Amino acid sequence: MGEKDMSYAVLEPIRPQLQKPAQSQWGRVTSLFAAPWVLEALDRIAGLARLPRNWDGYGSPQIDTRAIAAARRFVASVAFDSLPFPHIAPVLGGSVGLHWRCGDRELEFTFQPDGAVEFLKVMGPDLDREESMEEGTLRRETETAGLKLLLWMVGTR
Repeated sequence: MGEKDMSYAVLEPIRPQLQKPAQSQWGRVTSLFAAPWVLEALDRIAGLARLPRNWDGYGSPQIDTRAIAAARRFVASVAFDSLPFPHIAPVLGGSVGLHWRCGDRELEFTFQPDGAVEFLKVMGPDLDREESMEEGTLRRETETAGLKLLLWMVGTR
């Protein structure tokens, strides 16, 4: 019984010491390679979690943590310099909205609590015309499919 107590006493102090450096190390790596806008965008998306129920005055629920996490993963996966800073907004039903505009092209993503990612793609000088719009839902490989849409928006596809 004395040996069990001894091994517990040796292992317990080591675990917290190993976790903290790994977390701060990854934080530094992200900031070294991310486009300048990414860290602020990640913070703003995370800040949506502080909105209370009924944040819009129409009874909307709080922004779902799964939608926040999905939006943050997406932004981190598409962090390249040629993208402008996205407009970040809460969306009815607990979702997160990201909206980019580049010239006469616009792209909007809505990250739903159920994991679906809806998009609206708009092109042309008259952005209000239905003929200029395409919408859909990304259900698998959202980072890859979303990246293809963003490449379209910046004009490389």
